Amino acid sequence: MKPKTIIFILAACLLAGCGQNRRLEEALQSAGNNRQELEKVLDFYRYDEEKLAAARFLIENMPKYYSLHGVEIDTVKARLLKFKKDQVAPSEDEKAYWMGFDFERLEKVYDVKVVTADFLINNIERAFRAWKGRPWNKHLEFDDFCELILPYRIGNEPLEDWRKAYEERYGWVLDSLYTGNDVVKATNAVAHVLREEGFVYCWDYQFPHLGASFLLDHRVGMCIDTCDLALYVYRALGIPIAMDLYAYSSETRKGHTWNAVRDTTGRFIGFWFSEQDAIRDSVYSDLRKAGKAFRQCFGSQRDQMKKIWSDPQVPDFFKNAYRKDVSEDYYQDTVRIPATTEDYGQYAYLGVFNPHDWIGIDMAEIKDGQAVFPNVERKVIYAPMSHRDGKYQVMDYPFYFDGKQNIPYRPDTMHKEKVRLLRKNPLFTWHCEWLNNMAGCRIEAGNDLQFKKVNYSFRVPDSLSIAYNIVQFPLGKLCRYLRFKAATEKDTELGEFWVYSEGKEVKTFRLGGSEPENINRIREKACDGNPLTRFHSLELGGQLTVDFGRAIRIDSLAFMPRNDDNFVRIGDEYELFYQDGINGWKSLGKKIATRPWLDYDNVPRGALLHLHCHTRGEEEQAFQMKDGKQFFVSNQDIPVRLPLVNCFRAE
Repeated sequence: MKPKTIIFILAACLLAGCGQNRRLEEALQSAGNNRQELEKVLDFYRYDEEKLAAARFLIENMPKYYSLHGVEIDTVKARLLKFKKDQVAPSEDEKAYWMGFDFERLEKVYDVKVVTADFLINNIERAFRAWKGRPWNKHLEFDDFCELILPYRIGNEPLEDWRKAYEERYGWVLDSLYTGNDVVKATNAVAHVLREEGFVYCWDYQFPHLGASFLLDHRVGMCIDTCDLALYVYRALGIPIAMDLYAYSSETRKGHTWNAVRDTTGRFIGFWFSEQDAIRDSVYSDLRKAGKAFRQCFGSQRDQMKKIWSDPQVPDFFKNAYRKDVSEDYYQDTVRIPATTEDYGQYAYLGVFNPHDWIGIDMAEIKDGQAVFPNVERKVIYAPMSHRDGKYQVMDYPFYFDGKQNIPYRPDTMHKEKVRLLRKNPLFTWHCEWLNNMAGCRIEAGNDLQFKKVNYSFRVPDSLSIAYNIVQFPLGKLCRYLRFKAATEKDTELGEFWVYSEGKEVKTFRLGGSEPENINRIREKACDGNPLTRFHSLELGGQLTVDFGRAIRIDSLAFMPRNDDNFVRIGDEYELFYQDGINGWKSLGKKIATRPWLDYDNVPRGALLHLHCHTRGEEEQAFQMKDGKQFFVSNQDIPVRLPLVNCFRAE
């Protein structure tokens, strides 16, 4: 009998065996002229039931996957390598171009059309050796193996035979550095090696998955690229690993990815090799509220979505066939809300805050007058919502879920209070560190460049509460030079400064002082009108000097440490809203900031608030007033407090 006939009979028998072979046949049909290559793999494993099943798993899911081809991919990779070398951010125009470039419009080369039998067989053989050769995989089930070790690719990266190269580069870690049978210890041993090798983060470009060869030699990219690198390394070494994620955090307005290793207990332990080890009996967190957690899958999860797949009222977010909800690995609490099908429809949704609208992150079928949402994160603000005709609708007051009960934000419009607002987004610990990096900095004025004689001096206090700070100078002496000099153990990070003389801003001067950290942190960045750029000195104890060209009488100066530009900014227009349940957000009025804070005297007690800036920026978060302070619900739990004084006096 001819080989082609054997293959045909084998395929026919497989397809006739049971109804679920429909997906395999659809994949083979979509392969077109490449069908023979895929059938060779099935024929090769016809006497090995386990490997045949593995081959079928890969082929059945293959039609989804493709590589992107285009000169733009090589170009953006070259830009990343330049960034890694020089640590210089692109120009605003270049950044705007790449952040807006749609790589999905490039040519797509689908795997099913080009994958060879040799490629697939080599991947399967090496994956099985990695699976069977590690002691911690003794009880790793076949289905887990298929998702956590077997896949030959991740997303839309170049199609590459990568396993051998990664085995050769990192096999020594488990052959000599750690030779035990604890998968968590093995995971961390490899993580420490990767961490030592380093990774340069760059968020100034948008790009597709970079690929195994690129990441093996060039450690640069975004968070997801560290996760891609980990998948290549750990799967090549036989450590069962997944990529987990949250799809949207109200604190960042975007998602985040990390890795999770499957322990021998069957539980998944989250980690991020660049920062956090895998630790048993712990829950991974990047210190931002996520609400729910998901896992990126190689295989389709569509069979688990049969009930909602064809329902046009269910948002597409919940129909991602290659992602599954794994919140039970991270959160153990349950939210219950009263709901009826008359009001909500068949399903109710949990939403989290977005500056433009609430975003649904979980859904539940309404039964017996309520919707039950298991495995959600506690200490998060949620809104109960319906979804009809492609739109979410808030159905009741948002609430704070403390882990046991829902605490609603019901605005008391009969009782108003006065509030003073300083920020529109949470104050995180790193923001506090930025502010306080100027602690101990000396601001001096004099008439000689060496400052042998100082006419006026001011020391930045050990704690700054807001970004915009003013130093008043006594009337009297004329000064030609001004100097910002960091404390001995710190470098100079100055976001912005302004100098005033005789009531007018001084705009003509020359800058000098310490060399910048890099060409993107030059001295001029401290006076370019953009608080998000900054001067950063190369040396500790660095300084920035200002030469006015003549002696002037300084009335005052204002300065900003490095900051995130989410404090109230003088001259910007703001609008304060409170949330009124099904009636949505209600405005409490627009104001242009004349001070680094805003005062409102008409705020309903107990309301959930949102301060929107009409002038600039996107980083905004809902908050409440507590004990006279703005309180943003975040894992940092740092209230934004008004400083005792932000106007200082030079001596």
